[in-house]
Amino acid sequence: MKQFPPRAEQGEKPGVVFRFPRAHVLTRQQAAPYLGISEKRLRLLDFVGLGPPSVPPDKKGRHYRKEDLDQYCATLFAKAGLSAQELQRHRTQRNAVTYTGTDRFMELATRQELAQGCAYVGGRIAIGLGLLAIVLSHTPLSRVLFHMQ
Repeated sequence: MKQFPPRAEQGEKPGVVFRFPRAHVLTRQQAAPYLGISEKRLRLLDFVGLGPPSVPPDKKGRHYRKEDLDQYCATLFAKAGLSAQELQRHRTQRNAVTYTGTDRFMELATRQELAQGCAYVGGRIAIGLGLLAIVLSHTPLSRVLFHMQ
């Protein structure tokens, strides 16, 4: 069996360790200003199941990758019919000014997406309540609940 030389004989320099860049991950508090929307809007988008994809949540809450946030911005710009150059120009202007408030375009675009998501969820709730009313209307329980004779 081959024996490895002792560590002292391997040389003075330690082995080279390569550090690969990790995907930059932002918390919800950091991701909302990065997108230009409020934290509450990002929470609502996540609740409805829309918005940028997040990494699996941990004890500290939801986290978002910067690449996913940029892709989400690009899809909103594409839905509005704006080009990738317009997105890049918009992003560089926003970074040059170092403005951290809400972005009007992102507020409008996410409001539209949130309205569509709420309409979907509201429709499902209305269907469920309608089915519940149909089921209860044909049972003796409805006579007891609504004092029908």
